[in-house]
Amino acid sequence: MEKTIEIKAIDKEKALKRALNILGVELTDNETVDIVEKVAPHKKFFGLLGTEPGIYEVSIKTKQEEKKEVKEHKEHKPHVHKFEKEKTEKHVKTEKFEKPEKVEKTEKVDHSEQEKEISEKVAFFVEKMKLDIKYKIKRVKERVYVVEFFGKDNALIIGQKGKTLNSFEYLLNSMIKNCRIEIDVERFKEKRNETLRILAKRMAEKVSKYGKTVRLNAMPPRERKIIHEVVNKYPDLDTYSEGRDPKRYIVIKKKRG
Repeated sequence: MEKTIEIKAIDKEKALKRALNILGVELTDNETVDIVEKVAPHKKFFGLLGTEPGIYEVSIKTKQEEKKEVKEHKEHKPHVHKFEKEKTEKHVKTEKFEKPEKVEKTEKVDHSEQEKEISEKVAFFVEKMKLDIKYKIKRVKERVYVVEFFGKDNALIIGQKGKTLNSFEYLLNSMIKNCRIEIDVERFKEKRNETLRILAKRMAEKVSKYGKTVRLNAMPPRERKIIHEVVNKYPDLDTYSEGRDPKRYIVIKKKRG
């Protein structure tokens, strides 16, 4: 007798547990398990935002009584050992990322607790994302810090139109309280600000001319402020924000009357 089911899970071990629970099967020496990975799990935002589950096909077969003793050692034991091996390897990899001692060695800024905390978090993410990149931290105002990145993997930090950079910045600010953290990569933000001003002017002129409301893509607060400043120079236009961060966006519309 064979039972087969497709399961969404982040690894084979969890797929097996879910399958046994759904099928109502309890493993004994009389069953063999076969697991096929159909879609591999993948990490969201370099693993910082969790893992997207993969799809596994789990088959549970019941052995024939007369072959029970013969196959018990040939089939079942190696399979169990396989799971233990995967679990062990996974455990070793996990321990690899849990070494905060290395973070303190890269600390080159002053010894304030705030900067130290920022440096530790940034170094942890850089190591976990396996980036070939360096960084430095500087305080530009009271409780305002800028983390500047430079190196081979600059493009990975920036992402498409700065989306990865904005996500990283949002993540750091949500983890570290009592200060504001800004991330920049070789003056990317300066260039991005100019691009935003051009975009705001073009959209404002379009709305002013045709009267049709425009909704821009989601932006962080710093970028929305630039759009507001440009569009507010047009007396016939209104701007406001909708949604919640990090998916908050700007609406440009013509004033009534």
